[in-house]
Amino acid sequence: MPGAGLGRLALWWHLRTRHGLDPALPAIPAGQAPGLVLHVSADAARAEAQILRRLTQADPDLRIIRIPDPDGDDAGCDPQAAAQLLDRAHAGVVLLIGSDLPAALIAAANARDIPVILAECRLQARDLGWGAQAAMRRQLLSRMAAIMLTDSASLQIAHRMSLDRSRIAMTGPVSEIREPLHCSETERVSMAQQMNGRHAWFAASLPQPEEAAVLAAHHAALRHSHRALLILAPRDSARIDQLALDIEASGMIVARRSEDEDLTDEVQVLLTDGPTEMGLWYRLAPVSFMGGTLSGEDTAMRHPFEPAALGSAIVHGPQSGPFATEWQQLDGANAARHVRTPEDLAVTITELTQPEMIATLASNAWTVSTGGADVAVTIARAVQSALTERTAP
Repeated sequence: MPGAGLGRLALWWHLRTRHGLDPALPAIPAGQAPGLVLHVSADAARAEAQILRRLTQADPDLRIIRIPDPDGDDAGCDPQAAAQLLDRAHAGVVLLIGSDLPAALIAAANARDIPVILAECRLQARDLGWGAQAAMRRQLLSRMAAIMLTDSASLQIAHRMSLDRSRIAMTGPVSEIREPLHCSETERVSMAQQMNGRHAWFAASLPQPEEAAVLAAHHAALRHSHRALLILAPRDSARIDQLALDIEASGMIVARRSEDEDLTDEVQVLLTDGPTEMGLWYRLAPVSFMGGTLSGEDTAMRHPFEPAALGSAIVHGPQSGPFATEWQQLDGANAARHVRTPEDLAVTITELTQPEMIATLASNAWTVSTGGADVAVTIARAVQSALTERTAP
């Protein structure tokens, strides 16, 4: 491994300077069976619950010792504390979730032949650097029993580090699993009949700054297909009446859901009651544009897996808000269309009329939105296998 000597020296110096931090040890569950010491990075907190659920389903009696604790004390940072923790916990495996590498904990586990599994890890280009910090991280990575990476870029970096390929796997990230939004099946059938096979797209939770861009995109869609239908759910339901006037002023015919106006073939925009019945509209519209992602209004943004779970192809702008990980997953899997400007939106909505293209995006998005459970299962199985080997006669 490049810089192995520097990495060992940097690790030795790092551990030498960490003595005496004196962090509090976490509570250790009673029992004689080997414990699982779990270290969770701040960037991986959302993955923790799913992994823990799978671990406890597989072994309800598993003793789990989690660090850092809620007060921020991290026994994995101090060599003496890490050694005491592993000994008192009768640790059988150390599981690291996230990209942090607690050097003292890893070194103490290695000294005791306790396997260390790293999951939900993203590597950065700086990990290939020439400095002492990068060299130490490579040295720590070389000591892992297994490394489960979230993306192909991290896998390429791991290969460039010359890490043992038999210990590396690209599992993908542990994404949040969301239950599909519900809707009235009677209402869905009724609305589908009224739509009469028209191509529809849905603007979900649309904030006021993006209204003009969406209406312009629909004008472009109508020039391509005169029966196209826009289903528009404004972020603020108080905007409905004014928005209806703006739509009519732009030369399009609008029907308001709040007024029970009929969805005839002449209607070009169906204006919904706002952020209600979202499950209905995702099911009816083959394409969904996620509001807030053009202007960056976080309060308007809805979870990207909502349409993904219901078979609607997704279009989004450059602003990710609180869903950066989810958009990265969808874009990386060719499961969404990323637009940067209102002009891009108009072009993309016009293009997304081909059933094959829509079906590919929607299928890929569904796979991404449901794949997190499989990743959590893979991680749990690796831990269980290591524990079994550790306790075998």
